[in-house]
Amino acid sequence: MEESIDNNKMCTEIRRAFLKYIVLKIIKEKPTHGYDIIKTVERRSNGRWTPSAGSIYPILEKLESKGFIQSEGIERRKVYTITPRGVKGLNRMTQEKLELLNEMSRIVNNVIEGDDNSDAKGKVDDTQDVMQQSKAAQDCDFQNQEDENNKNGR
Repeated sequence: MEESIDNNKMCTEIRRAFLKYIVLKIIKEKPTHGYDIIKTVERRSNGRWTPSAGSIYPILEKLESKGFIQSEGIERRKVYTITPRGVKGLNRMTQEKLELLNEMSRIVNNVIEGDDNSDAKGKVDDTQDVMQQSKAAQDCDFQNQEDENNKNGR
């Protein structure tokens, strides 16, 4: 039971670490408001994750205060758009996330295989290939899910 709780906590922490990035990425796709961001994450995760308003809106405020996004509209119906500074920040964050995932992959491979870094490069390359294929498939799945939802009027 304790291990399950730890895994849930770890999943929550990982999601939280990526949420600012996800919010910015969604806003780059199209101007939107907070509730749509929540619903987009929920839809793209096939219902496995629904971030709370209490986690989304502080991120939106922070991104806006840093000049990464701007908003128009009244308080409860603000529409957010990405700024040129936000696009640059998103590109940087994308690179940082890829580097983080690669480093995590390297560490996990070394721990699982018991290596002292001697042959880690090949394992990392293999893992990177799998991660890229997985990301491409996931992006495709997300787009297919959205296309299907749009077709069905959801």
